[in-house]
Amino acid sequence: MLLVAAFHLSPFGPALDRAFFDAASRRPLQAMTVPEGSALVLVDQSTMDRLGREPYAMRWPFPRAAFAALIVGLERAGAARIVVDFTFFDHSESAEQDLLLAGTAAAVPGVVLGRTARQGPVFWDDAYQREHAAFFTKTRTGDVEFKPDSDGIARRYTVADSLAAAAFDPPAAGPGGLLRWHGGLEQIKARGVPVVPAAHFVEAGLPILDRISQQAPDFSPAALAAALAREPALAGGAFDLVRGRTVFVGANAAGTFDLKPLPVGKLEPGLLLHWTAWANLAAAGFIAPVGPGFALATAAVVMLVLLLSATRWPGLTVPAVVAIGFVVVLLPTAYAGLAAGWFFPPATPTFAALFTLLGIAAESFWAERRRKAEIQAMFGAYVDPGVVAQLVRDPGSIRLGGERREATVFFSDLAGFTDLSEKLRDRPELMVEIVNAYLDETSECLLNHGAYVDKYIGDAVMAVFGAPAALPDHALAACRAALEAQRLLDGINARYAAPVGVKLAVRIGLNTGEMIVGNLGSSRKRNYTVMGDAVNLASRLEGANKAFGTGILIGEETARRVQGVLVTRPLARLRVKGKKSAVEVHTLHGAPEDLSAAERDFVAAYRTGYDAYVRREFAAALAALDRAAGLQPGDLTTARLHEECVRFLATPPPPDWEAVLTLDSK
Repeated sequence: MLLVAAFHLSPFGPALDRAFFDAASRRPLQAMTVPEGSALVLVDQSTMDRLGREPYAMRWPFPRAAFAALIVGLERAGAARIVVDFTFFDHSESAEQDLLLAGTAAAVPGVVLGRTARQGPVFWDDAYQREHAAFFTKTRTGDVEFKPDSDGIARRYTVADSLAAAAFDPPAAGPGGLLRWHGGLEQIKARGVPVVPAAHFVEAGLPILDRISQQAPDFSPAALAAALAREPALAGGAFDLVRGRTVFVGANAAGTFDLKPLPVGKLEPGLLLHWTAWANLAAAGFIAPVGPGFALATAAVVMLVLLLSATRWPGLTVPAVVAIGFVVVLLPTAYAGLAAGWFFPPATPTFAALFTLLGIAAESFWAERRRKAEIQAMFGAYVDPGVVAQLVRDPGSIRLGGERREATVFFSDLAGFTDLSEKLRDRPELMVEIVNAYLDETSECLLNHGAYVDKYIGDAVMAVFGAPAALPDHALAACRAALEAQRLLDGINARYAAPVGVKLAVRIGLNTGEMIVGNLGSSRKRNYTVMGDAVNLASRLEGANKAFGTGILIGEETARRVQGVLVTRPLARLRVKGKKSAVEVHTLHGAPEDLSAAERDFVAAYRTGYDAYVRREFAAALAALDRAAGLQPGDLTTARLHEECVRFLATPPPPDWEAVLTLDSK
């Protein structure tokens, strides 16, 4: 319980609660109705661009006359209340401009300007308000400050003396709380709240302001109000969007520095905070957070229930069901609670449930540690960690007596290694480094494709796809691993072999078939491995690459399983040493999309020639092989088949002839 209390009091619990609140605010269970009668007028980028051009040539912050014109334009458009989220704490360079804005804002009774707890608009000082007391009988300013949470995001709002409260007549009252969000600016706009660039009203208000200021050269509120009343109303377009509405005026351009991090978006206009508070006051109210003590008490109860369930039903099943069930109920309940107007912070009870379950799991683990320790002791008898993991999960899954399993075997060996060894005869440490680098990259490649790395024999690697764990499409996985292993050698050559004048290549043999999977060895040392004819053939295929001048040879069954996904090319029906029957072996080219057009044409021409050769149609085979040789002159198999076709056209083979190639070497 002390750890749960520490989590509750640490920064992590509140941070998770805030993240939950933000996610729920962005996607509420039930979208709240947006109160009618509001509009947003923003100094956005389009406003900055329009007023920045001639004849205005204004730069931010705009001159006070521009703000006065904005107020005049909104008033003549029929705005019922104009709530301005701008602060004017410093005198401008022109005292006349200060007086113009002071008088204009005071003359329009629905105007509310921003202030802080310490300072109001500089031009509405106490002396000015006493002199024009008739225009300050109601609240004319509202506090624009807000206190963000520790992560810098504003989620709470205090109503007293706020800008949102001042938007009402009389000002709204209440303690405030967590804000019910209606979305970001785009979501609010999509839900019918007019969002209008301020430029429309500034441009319309400037000529009106010029006329009324000439009629009231002292900029007194009374004279300006009288002159403004004689001006015709503005109508049409953007002006109709604000008529009769409470209009919130703020900024939404990067250069205005009024973009704030809010729960509903990364950066939104700061004005949105005050509009949302106004919407809460006008409709459903704020969200009341449940006290932190209640969350801690809930955490204590769930911990007790979990411990009792573990005592009554040993093991993990029942406690896990209880813990997960609690979390599954808690999170949706907290989510739904936001729509009902209260927020239950779920982090501490959730942590308590999961932490207690973790403790029960640890206790269960220690109860069975002897069995696990015995299995882990087998680690020294195995090369690959995957075998150990399989044994730990299910000791009976790998039978010591062996079992028949279909899998694909991978053998690889480095070509050019002898030459490299000779050149590095006096630098054995570099030789070891090169071998380790090659084995490390090749092993990672194999493991990433689902293989079990069986053993290393010098620079040779043996791996199995499909054992000990079953692997769907093990033939395809092995072929893709072989292609990637070839590509990885380019990096080894660039880093190690090229500087000493050697180029390494890798020869790979793959074969798919049924084999014996099991443990071989003594009581002191065992090796989990595979054996059988399919394994032997894969080893022979690796060596047979030398005879065919290829890098990857695959067995007939492997080739059959990857047809349509990877491109292969039959080379011969091959009879390897020690075998009476012949199998058709293929070389692996790669995925169709990875081959060049020339290579695809070569494979097609070669296949035509090979098929004709097998059917004893040597003239047709010779023509196709001529085309293939022209596309890839250095291919040894093409040259061999071409030579045999020429010979057989001159001296046909006997009737019992078969297209079988015998290799006497391993």
